[in-house]
Amino acid sequence: MATLTTNINYLQPTSFKLVMDRKNYPNLEFFCQNVTHPGMLLSAVEVPYQKIAGVPMPGDTLTFNELSANIILDEDMEGYTEMYSWIRRNLDTKVKNPLDRLADTPPHFADITLHILSSHNNTTKQIQYKDCVPTSLGDIQFESTSTGDSFITFNASFRFMYFELKSIDSTTGAITNSFTVSTTL
Repeated sequence: MATLTTNINYLQPTSFKLVMDRKNYPNLEFFCQNVTHPGMLLSAVEVPYQKIAGVPMPGDTLTFNELSANIILDEDMEGYTEMYSWIRRNLDTKVKNPLDRLADTPPHFADITLHILSSHNNTTKQIQYKDCVPTSLGDIQFESTSTGDSFITFNASFRFMYFELKSIDSTTGAITNSFTVSTTL
């Protein structure tokens, strides 16, 4: 049985931090402006019943939308170059196992972690996207009529195998998996 939360603080849209493979993609993490947590869809199975066209039953296939991040473009275009190189490397080289730590080039896949922060900027939850691979590098729009206080951004999209929700204990810092399945027979 679910219990009602005692935390009445609302989650702020600026209360996040995105962490990627810092060794290979430090600028994507630093200049990230917003992240869209992907939705998921459990396909329904239509079961015919008497005169009803179909009764929906829980399916067995789970589909995730893409993880999307909007990133500020720095003057040297480092973040864009990191994404571009990652996509080109995936296109031009043979796929490597994400656990292959001895490789001289970065792996094709990388885990991405979204830290959800409290009103005190402490991590309360983590969403870990496993084995992410870039699928899209967005447009860059240059505009001569733009004001000086706006910045150019680009979008980066990723596909992933699955994600895990993890809770962080505020007193001990212990990480626990938030997904539990309980069955009663």
